[in-house]
Amino acid sequence: MKLLNGATLRTLQYGSMMLAASALVACGGNDVGSAPTATISGTTAVGAALASANVTLTCKNGSGSTTSDSNGAYKATFSFDGPCVITASGGSVTIHSFAAGSGTYNVTPLTELLLSYLAGQLGTTESALLAGISSNASYQSALSNSTVIANAEAAVAKLIKDKYGITLSSSSFLTVAFTPGSAGADSDLDTLQTAGAITSNGQPAAALAAAALAAGQAAPISGGGTGGNPTGGTGGTGGSGGTGTSTK
Repeated sequence: MKLLNGATLRTLQYGSMMLAASALVACGGNDVGSAPTATISGTTAVGAALASANVTLTCKNGSGSTTSDSNGAYKATFSFDGPCVITASGGSVTIHSFAAGSGTYNVTPLTELLLSYLAGQLGTTESALLAGISSNASYQSALSNSTVIANAEAAVAKLIKDKYGITLSSSSFLTVAFTPGSAGADSDLDTLQTAGAITSNGQPAAALAAAALAAGQAAPISGGGTGGNPTGGTGGTGGSGGTGTSTK
């Protein structure tokens, strides 16, 4: 048997390493450098559960995808840096939400309204906000600011109360854990659907979405919420204060 010379052996070793690297890339397409691996989960629902929906997550860095179960629950674990756009599609329904980072984030018509309100605060449209989350620093800052988000949720709850006389069971509808068919957040969606606030394709009624955008425009985030600092949060608080939803 002939022994391989040094040059031939090095060539074979290099080829093996390249094949191994290619295999790793093929298996880990959603990994992003040193971004941490974390889980985003929640419920997709429009009144009824959005079962077997395709759920895609597009983040500041990284992306992931999964399918919701029969109760509309989804979970995706991947490497990413938030915030992330969440899109759930099933049948004729496509609805959106967002995640600031790991944790529970629902995808419902209420989260569509929340995005409309935040878009108004940021001086843009919902579609432009969704398209810019992965690259626009002001959008990223606002959607990662817990104070801005909480104030926006309260403003949307106030808007629904004013327009339909419906008091939501929780203003934390973005992150509250719930199961379709149970009391609480799911009952809210059923009530809104009956009142005509949610259309047959799972979208907020056009007039309600427009009102959410206008309410956000009336309460702009100071400095675009840059840096996730209290200044951005103060802008959001002004909007909520104007709606009269203070619990203090």
